[in-house]
Amino acid sequence: MLLDREIAPLVAEMTAWRRHFHQHPELGFEEVETAAFVADRLRAWGIETHVGLGGTGVVGVIRGEEPAPGAAAPSIGLRADMDALPIEERGQAPHRSARPGLMHACGHDGHTAMLLGAARILAGRRDFAGTVNLIFQPAEEGLGGARAMIDAGLFERFPCDAVFALHNAPPLPLGTAAVHAGPACAGAARFQVEVRGRGGHAATPHLTASPISAAAALVPLIEAIPARRIQASGMAVVTIGSINGGDAFNVVPDAVTLTGTARAFDGATMQALEAEIRRCCAGVDRAHDVTCDMRFEILFPPTVNHAGEAGIAAAALSEMLGHAAVIRDMPPVTGSEDFAYMLERLPGAYVLLGTGGTKDTPMLHSPDYDFEDRLLPIGASFFLKLVDLKLRTRREPA
Repeated sequence: MLLDREIAPLVAEMTAWRRHFHQHPELGFEEVETAAFVADRLRAWGIETHVGLGGTGVVGVIRGEEPAPGAAAPSIGLRADMDALPIEERGQAPHRSARPGLMHACGHDGHTAMLLGAARILAGRRDFAGTVNLIFQPAEEGLGGARAMIDAGLFERFPCDAVFALHNAPPLPLGTAAVHAGPACAGAARFQVEVRGRGGHAATPHLTASPISAAAALVPLIEAIPARRIQASGMAVVTIGSINGGDAFNVVPDAVTLTGTARAFDGATMQALEAEIRRCCAGVDRAHDVTCDMRFEILFPPTVNHAGEAGIAAAALSEMLGHAAVIRDMPPVTGSEDFAYMLERLPGAYVLLGTGGTKDTPMLHSPDYDFEDRLLPIGASFFLKLVDLKLRTRREPA
């Protein structure tokens, strides 16, 4: 493994930052303390710092050497997410969350610390031709923080030729990585179906139109859509996540509400999923004498890597980890990522960095999860290597 030569002396400090973030988690658009911590460090290192973008977003701007006469000044965006999740932490590490019901269960504490580490080194180096924009993003977990920053003028105020992001990946062994051109993560939608029937006494069900019976019939129809109604090449997921209705054992309620998620890797498949869910609802309407009202909301588009930038990311990882450690054909994951909005605007790539790969490794969003601190120097080195390759750093590679 060949990491940046300036990383090793910084590992202890990066670890302290990461554990501080872990101990003080904040939900999306509430990352006030985290953003202040980041901004204070950037300013202390002499980095031009902008706060409040898209709510609690922070952008640091590092300008390197002037390009050659007549050449355009290139620029790159490096993004890390900062928000935590509403999960009660089960682990007992000394740095466990000090805030009941909140924890960093997705590793955004580590992502933020890695980008801070890269910023610290770049601030002292500045021997690249162009500009590095450090994008510390709020509210990745379902709230659209990337879109909020874009709507606030992120790329107009801080132009980027390309943008890159990473995410820790517990299923992959530490020291490996995955990146490829094309879809990397699924687009996500959430839907809600309110099934309205005719309530009454449970002893006289023939006088009712039970929304519970209708909802029970609807669930397997909806969840069978990917297997029976979508082409196999479409790669789709539909899952019911909640069913709520009724308060007493002897009463047929008037209404039941179902919620769920749909995932797809292209817009056409997502449209087909919505149409098929509506078709299932219409069939249950007629069969059970109920009314199904559905709302379908797209949360994130698919995260689609651009071929050129995926190649640059793979080259950076191969130089660091070795060619055999970089997986170029990993199937896209059905989780979603709002970095997708940035990739809709600019060329770029989203990379997975392995942290475990064993059956005992806690997965993302688990109450037992904790970020693997040994990944910190790898992630920071990856950001630095991207600057080397994209902005043509003149010094000899580390």
